[in-house]
Amino acid sequence: MLRVLPKIRLAILIAAMIALSACRKSAPTQVSIDPNGPVEVMIPEHGAYTGAFMDFGDEEDDVTLEIIEDFEQMVGKHQAIIASSSYWGEQDFPTANLNVVWRHGSLPLVFWSPWDKPYEEDRGSGKFNLNEIVAGTWDGYIDKWGDAARDFGHPLIVVFGVEMNGTWFPWSGAYYGRDEWDRGHNNWKGPETFRTAYRHVVDRVRARGATNIKWMFHTNNYPYPYETWNCAPAYYPGSDYVDWLGLSVYGQQFKDEPNPDIPSLVDWAV
Repeated sequence: MLRVLPKIRLAILIAAMIALSACRKSAPTQVSIDPNGPVEVMIPEHGAYTGAFMDFGDEEDDVTLEIIEDFEQMVGKHQAIIASSSYWGEQDFPTANLNVVWRHGSLPLVFWSPWDKPYEEDRGSGKFNLNEIVAGTWDGYIDKWGDAARDFGHPLIVVFGVEMNGTWFPWSGAYYGRDEWDRGHNNWKGPETFRTAYRHVVDRVRARGATNIKWMFHTNNYPYPYETWNCAPAYYPGSDYVDWLGLSVYGQQFKDEPNPDIPSLVDWAV
């Protein structure tokens, strides 16, 4: 089952209060936000923020106002959160993309993935190996990205290494020792390697003064392979490194599959 689709990917992000929009016929409600004013991301007292991962191209970073407006017209609702990707293979911070989202009155969510071209699933560790990240090989790039995030100046949510508990992405613990026990960290080696890399990246970006970033720990709703060592708790980097929790939940992917109910999908992660 593919996890990054070239067309619309609509994963439910169950983060403090993120949910995908539901379709309805009413016209989009526009939100008036001063793009230059101070903003703090707050958990809503009632309901939930609605957000979407739209069809921004094969590399998930072709963000345009036209695509956003077309999507909002289709679903009949302004999106409070708009997600796109920033792959390490591109080696830049997506300032232009985030400005489109911010000026539209939405909060940017960025999947910052240590992935190199060709962006193919299930092919294991590549150029941006987690061990190399921990060793400092990519510190220059991380610092540059952090500087640009700081200079962007507006709040954004950043996910480092989304869905790490699935083998479709090369930063999965399955490629870094799997269930080999790490006595020094009292954890399995595979998840511990990811956890160490996550902390390293967050520490360096914070050191650049990018306090406008809210960090999200984002897993798939079920581990693949479905084994104890690969469950989300083993990957969790700690509350000092996580502001929001995210969960990908996929419904029907193909026409011949049943469309499962939401509780059965979310229960996998419990």
